[in-house]
Amino acid sequence: MQLPYRGLETWQQAHELALDVLTVTERRALDRRPFIRDQLARAATSVPANLAEGRGRRSRSDFAHFVAISRGSLYELDYWLLLCARIGVLEPSEHRAFEARIHRLSAKLAALHDALRAQPAPASPQKPRTTRRAPPAT
Repeated sequence: MQLPYRGLETWQQAHELALDVLTVTERRALDRRPFIRDQLARAATSVPANLAEGRGRRSRSDFAHFVAISRGSLYELDYWLLLCARIGVLEPSEHRAFEARIHRLSAKLAALHDALRAQPAPASPQKPRTTRRAPPAT
């Protein structure tokens, strides 16, 4: 049985992005910079992981909070990829491709966050109100 987060298009895109970034972390150019490798892997995997955790929460506001965290991790990933491009780990064309994916995913995360915040919480079932009658006058 598949858990519900795997059906989210945003999670699927974040997961694919994380897998592609993990292939970058295996490059020999990062052998002398293990802290960059670690930060890249952490930021990339944090995006889909936070979506998964948020989807497992019980309220829309909790889910929205984790979507916001996920988007923050995506921005952090963007920085680490920019750094990799500047130090020659990524070719300019690779960096542009990652930037385009990050831009699209960021927009989807923002839209998901806004939708979760805009939707009212489901009404809780309430017991029917009973009206009290005044006792008969004597």
